Amino acid sequence: MNLNTTDNNCGVSFTSLGGTDRDYQNLSKIANTPIAELAKINPALLIFPQVLGAHDDGIEEQEIFNLHGDSEKLENVLLKTGNLMGFIGIGGTQLKITSRFSSDDKSDYFLHYMLQKVFSINLFDWEHSTSNDSQLDLLMFAFPLLLKKALAQGIFRQYQTFNRNDANVKGVIDVSRHIRHNIPFGGKIAYKSRERTIDNPLIELIRHTIEYIRTKTFAKEILTNDPETKICVQEIIEATQSYDIHNREKVIAQNLKPITHPYYTAYKPLQNLCLSILRHKKIGYGNSKNKAYGILFDGAWLWEEYLATILVPAGFKHPRNKAADGAIKVYDGNPRYPDFYKGKQMERLQTSESNFVLDAKYKHLDNHRPGSDEISGCFSRDDLHQLITYMYILPAKQGGLIYPYDKADKRNNPEIIISKPKNLYGYGGQIATYGIPIPTKENYSDFIEHMKSIETNLRSPLCPTT
Repeated sequence: MNLNTTDNNCGVSFTSLGGTDRDYQNLSKIANTPIAELAKINPALLIFPQVLGAHDDGIEEQEIFNLHGDSEKLENVLLKTGNLMGFIGIGGTQLKITSRFSSDDKSDYFLHYMLQKVFSINLFDWEHSTSNDSQLDLLMFAFPLLLKKALAQGIFRQYQTFNRNDANVKGVIDVSRHIRHNIPFGGKIAYKSRERTIDNPLIELIRHTIEYIRTKTFAKEILTNDPETKICVQEIIEATQSYDIHNREKVIAQNLKPITHPYYTAYKPLQNLCLSILRHKKIGYGNSKNKAYGILFDGAWLWEEYLATILVPAGFKHPRNKAADGAIKVYDGNPRYPDFYKGKQMERLQTSESNFVLDAKYKHLDNHRPGSDEISGCFSRDDLHQLITYMYILPAKQGGLIYPYDKADKRNNPEIIISKPKNLYGYGGQIATYGIPIPTKENYSDFIEHMKSIETNLRSPLCPTT
């Protein structure tokens, strides 16, 4: 059974999703469980970001969804989601979680747009060029990124045993095979050699995945999207001289055991992704009914990385990048990582008017508490204290919270929804909220054009000189 819901759904009736007793039994095995724990025991479950909890952001503690209520009365059970989007399946039940900005489960423009921006994929005609299998699309979108990360560590080499029969003996002579093939003697000797080679089962698996993607409508956009991806694809092709499409099932079987290597760490998630792509139609029907599979993206991480594609070129620093550099310090040896800031950390008395701190939030923020103003309604106490702390130690005169705007009244207006700034007491400064309206459009090309207008409008109040 396929169930569909959205992220941050605040709890919906399990039966309204079409859930049955069997679906409840399946999903209860992975409900209310931290994703870090699920990732350890389910290698076919891919989660982005890959390094969970690298910046003490609590991602690894998130649960994909919660099930609340009495299982004896299924109509009273609620399924509640958080920031995670994508799909997950177990035991014949699949749960698809789209972004809450999706008009339906088939046209999740916002999720695909963020993925394409973050993964640097230019796919403007997404509706007509994808595979009509949204799960497979998500898997394929991730392929170039993981391929480039893996090859950045060098091409994976592995010891292989070869049965040779020539005059250049470089191994152990195979007497029985030599007698069978080389009598009468013609100058050749049969022997076995063990060599560390790049043409091995893992690299062959990557090659088979490349060739599989090439059979899909939008293969050229995925595999030839940027020069680095094209170079990586060509490197894999050149390394796999023994590639044979008829060996695909054999290569898959050789890769069912995850690789473990102290150096080639980036190849393990790539191996899992390749297996998921090549086996996506039957991966849910494996022998174990207790293993989960799928691909999930943390909405908070994806939103933050999407904003980085806009703000970093405009002069903001994004400390939570791959190298985790650009931290600001509370004191020596105590770094902190704001989502985004602009300017340079200075002595307290040298406050700069141009310094700016932004905190990115993906959760619901435009549903104000009764009697609260826009600032108090959007900021939790911890969010407010954290932002003011960053403003103080940078120091910065301006700070804000930037989030995707939920309400339908302004979603098709490209103007940024900016709250009235509030003046801070003490050392001064101003804080405001910046709502990014996520449009509802009939087609993906219109959605892209509208988002481009929004991104241009976003730079104006935050980066007036860009």
